[in-house]
Amino acid sequence: MRFVLRARRALVGLLWLGVATSAVADQVIDQARKLLEQRNPKAAYALLLPLQSQRAGEIEYDYFLGVAALDAGDPQQAVFALERVLAVNPNFLQARAEIARAYFVLGERQTARREFESVRTQSLPPEARETIDRYLSALEPQRTEVRAYIELTGGWDSNVNSATGKSAIAIPAFGGTIATLNPLGVRESSWFGGLGTGVSLSHGLSDQWYLIGAASYAGKYNFDVDGFDTGQVDASAGVRWASGNNQVLAIGQFQRFWADYETYRNSAGGTVQWLYNFSPSQQFTVFGQYARLTYPDQSPRDANRYIGGVGYSQALALPYSPVFFISAYGGQEKVLDGSFPWLSFTPVGLRLGGQLSLSDRALLFASASYEHRSYDGVEPLFLVKRRDDQTDARLGLAYLVAPSWTLTPQVAYTNNYSNIELNSYNRTIGSVSVRRDF
Repeated sequence: MRFVLRARRALVGLLWLGVATSAVADQVIDQARKLLEQRNPKAAYALLLPLQSQRAGEIEYDYFLGVAALDAGDPQQAVFALERVLAVNPNFLQARAEIARAYFVLGERQTARREFESVRTQSLPPEARETIDRYLSALEPQRTEVRAYIELTGGWDSNVNSATGKSAIAIPAFGGTIATLNPLGVRESSWFGGLGTGVSLSHGLSDQWYLIGAASYAGKYNFDVDGFDTGQVDASAGVRWASGNNQVLAIGQFQRFWADYETYRNSAGGTVQWLYNFSPSQQFTVFGQYARLTYPDQSPRDANRYIGGVGYSQALALPYSPVFFISAYGGQEKVLDGSFPWLSFTPVGLRLGGQLSLSDRALLFASASYEHRSYDGVEPLFLVKRRDDQTDARLGLAYLVAPSWTLTPQVAYTNNYSNIELNSYNRTIGSVSVRRDF
């Protein structure tokens, strides 16, 4: 919330003027106070934290340690320090306001509301009361929020059909006979245009429960080749539960993907995800997904797909505010018709990536992934069990050209190596997108 930083400055400025100072000058506390006034909480935190084993229990030290920890991005440590203050002096108004703010940052909404309301009953300057009212307003059950976007894309695709670059291959089932491939099965490149649009909705039922939903469309239209235009519609609906450091999402999902304006695949299923915030800058997640895949023109490929995995993300207090993530997953895609076991496979994969805030307007992002797929049965034409190793990499820059308008140039590369030559390919896509958020 944008008001939080401004509200924090107003609240501290109006409340900590009354913090008592020791009769004997305390150089460490004085230095920490000056650093906080200069809006340098990380330096204040680094100054105070090493002294915790010696000075924990001193009201003034614990108070300033709590404020510095909170503003430096460690609200849990702030709670520990401020709880020590309030255990000794429950009427320390400034400490109670700060611990309320710490609970607010941690997402413990009910506790934060209780503490803010306790502070509000005291005699306060009008500006401080107004600031606390703004926090309390933010803690009200979230009302309905609707977001939407539209995006236009242009670029070049080196392999629009994700096909091998070879025009002929040997077929072991036919004694190694060299077969000439249909031109549609050989790599084609093209310039392309794209259109994407979507809408999402969140409706708060209470402090903890939310209804969520989304729908989107993405289309890619190739200028130089026919037959490989693609489109995709996604829809999802579910619930989100949030309490303290925990969030749980349960979402039903549907997708329709078509090629050359004919439905190629439908997918219906859902995702369950648990997220745990170790701190505002650290998050761990566990997820599970199920999808029923159906292919209107290729029914032997109809399958159940199960995926489970874990992920971790971390924001670092370093120049350019780096953020990175990593996730690992595994599962199974099992065809419904046991007569085609070579179409079933077991995927395992790893994804990682991150971003750097180059400025208030520019965000550099990158990601990479690897997936290994082991197929169950012997492929009848090539007489081996198929094995694929796919790597993907992406690099881009999101630039805010104007409020709600983002320009994103990026390049993506895919390499799929397979022990069946027909399934090996590589692909490079360079694009520039313009997006408007509403």
